[in-house]
Amino acid sequence: MSIKRIENYIPKAIELLNKEFPEGKIASAYNGYISSFGASIIQSGLKPTLAVFENANASTKEDKSYLTKLILKLLPNTQGASLLKFVLANKLNEEALKEEVLDIAVALKLSIRTFRLV
Repeated sequence: MSIKRIENYIPKAIELLNKEFPEGKIASAYNGYISSFGASIIQSGLKPTLAVFENANASTKEDKSYLTKLILKLLPNTQGASLLKFVLANKLNEEALKEEVLDIAVALKLSIRTFRLV
């Protein structure tokens, strides 16, 4: 985890969240999802966590895959609609990707808390 990289991602995360949620309100479920995201990566690994979060059949209050889409938008030099597919296609850089994804997740977690949770 890089504090400097997290600090650099916070303004980008807030800007992205402002575009995605122009009314300044975010479903409180996303706060819980993003809080568990990093712990899940550390405990289970990057690919298993992404598989769970991108599961379209999961019966959750809100769409968990939305968070991985936000992370993908903040991750530089990415293409596609799935963070899991991007990680699978970049096997050589998996450890570096894992660290960057964790840093973005922390920046999103901190940024989400500046919005009104409903």
